[in-house]
Amino acid sequence: MDAETVDAIDRLSDRIDRLEVSLRGEMAQMQDGLRGEMSRMGDDLRAEFRTGLSENRRHADVLFESLRDDIRLVAEGVAHLAVKIDRLQR
Repeated sequence: MDAETVDAIDRLSDRIDRLEVSLRGEMAQMQDGLRGEMSRMGDDLRAEFRTGLSENRRHADVLFESLRDDIRLVAEGVAHLAVKIDRLQR
């Protein structure tokens, strides 16, 4: 191999080495950025989940209270009918 070719190969090898170092640095920076972004997204999702749970809990409480009222009405109706039946049986 002539000296010019050897020199070109050496320069190409040096460029490849610098590119590798540069790419590794960029990838490390991207990794750190992605970790931070994923952490923020996780925090946001947890907050949304807690909010959704609170809203669902309030909704369930309203439904349960409504159900209690319905049961109370049915119980009062049954008691009223029981009184009427007792009167008729006498």
